[in-house]
Amino acid sequence: MNVNVMNIQTLTLLLFIFTGIQAGYAEEDDFFSTGIVADNVRGLIKPVDRAVISSEIAAKIDELPFKSGDRFKKGDVLVGFECSFYRADLASADAAYQSRKHIYENNKELLALNAISDIDVSISKSEMQVARADRTMKAIRVNQCKIKAPYSGRVIEVAINEHETVPVDREILSILNDRDLEIELIVPSNWLNWLKVGEPFSFIIDETGKILDAKVAKIGAVVDPVSQTIKLTGKFDDDIEEVLSGMSGTAQFNKNNN
Repeated sequence: MNVNVMNIQTLTLLLFIFTGIQAGYAEEDDFFSTGIVADNVRGLIKPVDRAVISSEIAAKIDELPFKSGDRFKKGDVLVGFECSFYRADLASADAAYQSRKHIYENNKELLALNAISDIDVSISKSEMQVARADRTMKAIRVNQCKIKAPYSGRVIEVAINEHETVPVDREILSILNDRDLEIELIVPSNWLNWLKVGEPFSFIIDETGKILDAKVAKIGAVVDPVSQTIKLTGKFDDDIEEVLSGMSGTAQFNKNNN
């Protein structure tokens, strides 16, 4: 009898524990359904504009005014090269073009007097056009002696020192536009049944603890079939003076209001 009583007590205890676990799961399901956790996703802050500036000509650097972390404005000279050779080459090409141009114009006058043939005029015209193209090519080279900032921003890293001679396509520095930042988010694909462009959310930045208002700017074009997620891009509504590219945080959506 004692054994039977113990078995009954054991079964009763197990049923009580199982019931408690089930109730706990039910409470947890309710907690997730509120959107407090399920509607929170991690995000990474990234720049819209970022570039690696490389040399387009082989030359010595004689101007490198900005260092890592420095701020610059659109149109500022980021890199300047010593281009005496390229400028002299352009002057030579320009002189050659002017000479060919005068010959062509003179030949046109001679043709009007029947003192020269059409073929001579045609040849002199072609020679002038070749010289003009050569001058244009040399002018492009000279324009590449200064690299100007395409937008306002900051220098990420400088890979070369001033006075060094670099070959073509050598990486010199990397830059970003730190005033135009976006938030990259990965969310469950089933959010598409309520999530739309313009949807507001709050973004809590890990590094500062600051909470900023933002909204969905773009929704990805494809769903990842393995993870069943989709990429979103968010844009800040608030001032981002203290926000830096590379910061991360948590985006809080309130889908219960939709």
